[in-house]
Amino acid sequence: MNTEGRLLPVVAITGSSIMVGCGGYSGSSCGSYGSYGSYGSLGMRGPRAHAAGAARVAGATHVAGMAPATSSAPVCAAPVVGADGIYQGTLTNKATQQETPVIAIIAENGDGRMSGEDGTYYRLNVSQSSSDVSGSFYGYSQAAKFPNGSQSTSGSLTAMVTPPGLSGALTDKAGDTQTLFLNFDNTYSLASSLSQLSGTWSFNASGFSLTATIQTDGTFTAVDSNSCSYSGSFGLIDSTVNAYSETYILSCHGSKLTFTGLASYFPMTGSAAPAHIQMLADDNAGAYLVADLQ
Repeated sequence: MNTEGRLLPVVAITGSSIMVGCGGYSGSSCGSYGSYGSYGSLGMRGPRAHAAGAARVAGATHVAGMAPATSSAPVCAAPVVGADGIYQGTLTNKATQQETPVIAIIAENGDGRMSGEDGTYYRLNVSQSSSDVSGSFYGYSQAAKFPNGSQSTSGSLTAMVTPPGLSGALTDKAGDTQTLFLNFDNTYSLASSLSQLSGTWSFNASGFSLTATIQTDGTFTAVDSNSCSYSGSFGLIDSTVNAYSETYILSCHGSKLTFTGLASYFPMTGSAAPAHIQMLADDNAGAYLVADLQ
């Protein structure tokens, strides 16, 4: 597809905030603003333990005329903490030691999204065995270059689940490595509900504005200052944790792109931190949007 008809991300950085958008129409941008991690409690992993379950050893059945066998006491397996969560951390280029702050959402089904403060964006797919995490990634960028020297990359992900979060590396197909450290945000332990997202949300950044209306069933529509429209829905992945799926069609100047991704809801924490919805989505072909709806 002609790049003039695609949504190409543009980035501006202010302090710890991330502004990521999708430009490509006469130089305009449909960007977004995000300040991630400041609304939740970062640090040790929260109370949620995945697949914890208790494995009970079955006792012998009592047979008439025989003394009943002594039943064994229940045996509980140690909790297995999942790799899913809301994260804030860093990616460090192993060759240059350049460190980039990142935010990430990883769902229970292994689907993940990650955004770098330099405007890089990663689509993740992970699986887990005990505390070992493995998977693949695709990276997109409009400005910053990846370790392979280009604005796109792909490769493998390896990591370990640790008390703070995840620790591992991204290795591209040329063997270039970025060290990954992610801190778990306890906001992930909040329950999810589609009705919780309902309402009218908006943001304004660098002359760009977007207004989204979300219904109680998770469907939503939005319009932006570039005369582009959005139509899609949020979905529940697991109602006991704070991660939502998202799918929408972006219609802009004759082009239509389908975006999929993940979102999390952050409740109000005083007047300084209003409720907001963090969205990370892409079209799986290079266009992406990181948005903080307030």
